[in-house]
Amino acid sequence: MKKLQEFLYILFVIAFIYGCAKIGRPDGGPIDEEPPKFVSSNPENYSILFDKEEIKIQFDEFVKLNNPRQQIIFSPPILPRPELSPMGVASKEVKIKLPLDSLENNTTYTINFGQSIEDNNEGNPLPFFKYVFSTGDYLDSLKLEGKINDMFYRETPEFVSLLLYEKDSLYTDSIVFKETPTYVSYAMDSTRSFTLENMKAGTYKLIALEDKNNDYKFNPGREKIGFVDEFIELPTEIGYIINIFDTYKDFKAVRPKQISKHHLIFGYEGRLDSADYKIDLLTKVSDTFNYRITKRRDADTLDYWFKPYPETDSLIFSFQHKAENDSLIVKIKDMEKDSLQIETKPKSSIGFSENVYVRANLPIESIDTTKIELIDKDSVKVNFQTRLNKFQNQLEISFQKEENANYNMTFYPEFISDFYDNTNDTINLRLRTKSRADFSTLDLTISNLDRYPAIVQLVDEDEKVEKSVVLTSSNKYLFEFVNPGKYFVKVIYDDNNNGVWDSGDYLKGIQPEEVKYAKVKNELRANWDIIESVRLK
Repeated sequence: MKKLQEFLYILFVIAFIYGCAKIGRPDGGPIDEEPPKFVSSNPENYSILFDKEEIKIQFDEFVKLNNPRQQIIFSPPILPRPELSPMGVASKEVKIKLPLDSLENNTTYTINFGQSIEDNNEGNPLPFFKYVFSTGDYLDSLKLEGKINDMFYRETPEFVSLLLYEKDSLYTDSIVFKETPTYVSYAMDSTRSFTLENMKAGTYKLIALEDKNNDYKFNPGREKIGFVDEFIELPTEIGYIINIFDTYKDFKAVRPKQISKHHLIFGYEGRLDSADYKIDLLTKVSDTFNYRITKRRDADTLDYWFKPYPETDSLIFSFQHKAENDSLIVKIKDMEKDSLQIETKPKSSIGFSENVYVRANLPIESIDTTKIELIDKDSVKVNFQTRLNKFQNQLEISFQKEENANYNMTFYPEFISDFYDNTNDTINLRLRTKSRADFSTLDLTISNLDRYPAIVQLVDEDEKVEKSVVLTSSNKYLFEFVNPGKYFVKVIYDDNNNGVWDSGDYLKGIQPEEVKYAKVKNELRANWDIIESVRLK
């Protein structure tokens, strides 16, 4: 018994010592939530008459640089870009090596670190630390503030650049394509607000740019841009809101290529105005030569279908779009022909406001609607309407639908005739509808809709459009058969009344059509009717 007691006592002592040791482990203390602190710099921050080639900045703990290429900006830009260290390792000192002869005389420079400076252990950022110096005998002190807004999407991208160009004798509107700005900053936090600081008095052009390749220059078709219409006079107390928008490359036709015996494709860059383009064959061919042009729905490509096959090894075309005119040549050879293939959508379940689409891989020449039969589950014929879009190469079929219904749509032989006189075999399509109880209804009022026509859409958090309507006079609309979910109201002020949102054009000084959002407060649930009034922001 005595030995057992001694053994238990020893176990108790060991457990006690282990528990005490565990309490004293270094990683058992409170989590460090403090950001690094700036200690000193050489030269000193806010120095004048700056003439050094290296800047050293000291902190009170080991730090690392997170995403410095994106986060750290030099205003005005310093080219080539200064070298930063440490990169990939921790240190209590950040060094900035300036390229020789890269600084202008009598100029105030600001190095904004964004949130790139983090402590090494917990990653706590030192927010928006900046280092300022002047190569002259004083520091410029003017500033400009504002906010960035994406004019088509609910969420504005991060790291939008603010570029300020001085209006001097060399200024032109095309400067954004070729030259670096006088001053630059970022809108980096969740509010997308921006501040440009330490600037001199003058007249400037203010540009917002989603500068994806960090070259301080505008690349149309790849980067969003926004601008203030008028020039800005510094100093100013005005807070500017800049709306950025998607842009298009200048239109450019791409050399065509042959993909089957009677089929060429014409690719292009930029935006094609379907009402203002023309493709002419310049090569002399037989009088029986004929062609059709269709547009691919998912690519910047035109399909050029022709017959008969010409007795030549190449074709020369003129591709005209507005004021642009390109001469294009394509080598051709005797290849395999395409055979007619038909696709129908949807395949099974169909929404109450959804239409049936019939698409073909060859250009649809004609439709015989007498060879379409639509019947319900009781074999009763259902009336339908059709619309053939030859440019999109698709047939649209609409009809009135009942809930919990089954429909059988049959396309009999020779319903479709294509450009090459091919016809279809029998196609059967079985469709069904859901119950009305599976959907929600939203009785919507927009309290501050201020002009018409207005395209009103219900969009989800990913910007997918659930429902869309064009309002021409009323601020109310009843959205029926809405899939359950959380939605936003998106309003596009269709000022040119063409049924779509139109982007802007920087060189022409055209702002994009205005888009506003409001959140639908109530989640739409199945078999619910919601009455809601929203106010656009």
